[in-house]
Parts: sequence; structure tokens; C-alpha cells
Amino acid sequence: MIPMLPVLMQATKTARTTMAEWFDRYPPGYPWTVASDYCIGDVNKPNDVFSFVIIAPHDTAENICRYIAGAAPKDLKNTKDIPLGLVQYLTCEVPVTFSISFVLKREEALLRAHLDVENMLEFVPGAIAYLEYRLREYPAERTVEFHEETVKRFKAFGRELESKNLNAKLARQMHLAAAASATVFNSLNLARQPKAIRWISDRDALIARHDAVVYDLTYVYYMLQAEMHAMRELEAGRTVPTTQANLGFEIPEQTGKHRYDEIVRLPDYLAGTLADLNSETMTMSHDKFDVVLNNVFVNSKTNWVVQLLSSEDRVTARSALFCGRGWRGQ
Repeated sequence: MIPMLPVLMQATKTARTTMAEWFDRYPPGYPWTVASDYCIGDVNKPNDVFSFVIIAPHDTAENICRYIAGAAPKDLKNTKDIPLGLVQYLTCEVPVTFSISFVLKREEALLRAHLDVENMLEFVPGAIAYLEYRLREYPAERTVEFHEETVKRFKAFGRELESKNLNAKLARQMHLAAAASATVFNSLNLARQPKAIRWISDRDALIARHDAVVYDLTYVYYMLQAEMHAMRELEAGRTVPTTQANLGFEIPEQTGKHRYDEIVRLPDYLAGTLADLNSETMTMSHDKFDVVLNNVFVNSKTNWVVQLLSSEDRVTARSALFCGRGWRGQ
């Protein structure tokens, strides 16, 4: 996945510029929120999707939840008609949200050819070594105790990768979610230089595995990707932010209602719609998906899609917007 980190940054370059212009009214140093949801592994859908909605610091989380609860009381799977209030929030003329969704066709098998077990296993000791380096060089970032807990989670993940009972598909989902989220966080960091970014994810197996080791994966990818991007920019004579936003991770409850269920409803509608889209025929299986596609994505400059594609020797990515009933690549 490490070679793909610059690819994802390049693919989101235009989206990042648009994001910076869209959120121009918000000064640096504010805390921001990113909500995510996923539609992965559904054999009845043509795509696997990781959707992220960036929420500006325009109101409290409680007030946002209250609004969404009234506007869209059900998630996409359990509603027949798409609520106007949710569509309006995702397409508001006032800059309150911006979304980036990462889409892979089902036949890509979550990039299995490029993200095999051997590669994921080799990543574990490298990630631990990188964390130890950062602990030595930047001791204020995290405590020794937190570092040791992180290493413990990585080692547990490594043991699973060596196990005969390995769920390789889930492991790939975790790496892809981490790389995608790191790209969104770095894009936001470059666009608005926030003080902190809080990640609110829906409850999912890829989040729960090994005490949420996916958050540790994300942190490593986030820092590595930022360093790689900064090096390229400086070599080209361009300036980059000197600070990285602190990442905060909400741990979803294992049972019962998600305390931010309303907020994760935003990416839920996006991921579910894009998973259903047949990109060859531009058709959907249900009218409600068509409503979201046409009223949120089509001709929008603030709801972006990143397509991940693979060949025998490499992975490529491109960002795209929907124009009418087709794609417009960027």
C-alpha cells in the first residue's frame, strides 16, 4: 500500500484544491470532523465503496445529529424515499460538507493482486519500526504506554496474518480503509490546516478487529503519506504546511445505538448509492439510488469519487465528477 499513497494524493489533487476554495471561510486551527461508512463485499452490488464526508466546524456534533435525526430518521437500506433534508445538507450552498468516496469494481477483489498477505505481513515490522522512530524523535506525540499498546495491536495483527484462519479479505479492507482515510485527512490538512481531525466511523468489522488496529494503520499511513508528499513538494520548490492535524478516533459501541448514528448516515447514503451503480450502463437497481446520484453527485463540485484501478504491474487512481449521466475525469 505504501507505493499507492502518492498515487492517492495525486488523484485527489483537484478535489483538494476545490476543497480549499470551498471551505475558504474557515480559518486554520479549527477542529474538523470526518464521518465514514463502507459498502464492501455485497455480491449483489457491482462496486466496493469507502465514503468519507468532511464536516466543517459550523455547529456542534449534537446539533448536527439533531438536524439529521429529524431530516433523515432512517439509513439508506431502511428507507424507501430519499429525504430532502439530507440531500440539502450534502449539497448546501453554504460550505458545511465535502465528500470523497473511493470506488473499486467488485472484480478488483479489493486489489488482491497488489495487496497480498505477504505484503501485509511485511508491513507490520516496518510500521512498528516507524512508530519507534517517531517515539524517539517526537516524544511529545504520544506516551510510552500508548506506544506499547499500539505495538501490541500491530503484533496481534501480524500473528493473524500468519494464521491458517486468516480472513485476508478483511485485512485488505482494513488497509484500504486506512489508506483512503489517510488521504482524506492529509487533503483536509493541506486545504485548511486544522488543529485536530475527529474520525467518526460506522460500526464495522474492519474497525473492530484487534481493538481497532485500523486506526493505528491509518496513523502510520497518514504520517508516511504526509512526509512523502512534503518531500515531493519541496523538491518542486513549493511550500507545505509545517504541522499535521492531531487525529482523534471515535470508537463505536459494540452493541446498541451508535452515539453518532445520525452523522454516519451521511456517508451511508453515499456509499450505498455508489456501490449500486453500474458504471458501464450508468443504471441503478432502485429509484432511491438514482435520486441520490442525480441530486448529490451529478454536476456537484463538492462530492467527489476516486476510482481505483489495477493492472498486472500497478495500481492507478483517478478522481471524477458526474456530469449528466456520465463520468468526467480530473
